[in-house]
Amino acid sequence: MADFPPAVCDVLDAIEARDWHELERLLDPAVHWTTAIEDQLHGPSEVVEAFKHDPPPSAPSWHELNGGKVVRWIECPG
Repeated sequence: MADFPPAVCDVLDAIEARDWHELERLLDPAVHWTTAIEDQLHGPSEVVEAFKHDPPPSAPSWHELNGGKVVRWIECPG
């Protein structure tokens, strides 16, 4: 994934591997995630729960990091 920092690739890899502990570790406690259908997920627990039942997302259209952890993720609208 060109043009993405390792943290973004690590998040996508953790979701693909269904490694929920690793995913939670990669997310800032204040993470705000907007899904492709514009659901708003707040906090690592909501993000993890969402992807336990949904297919993995594509790379974000926009993201923000805080101390190397994902604090904001916006999926491409779909």
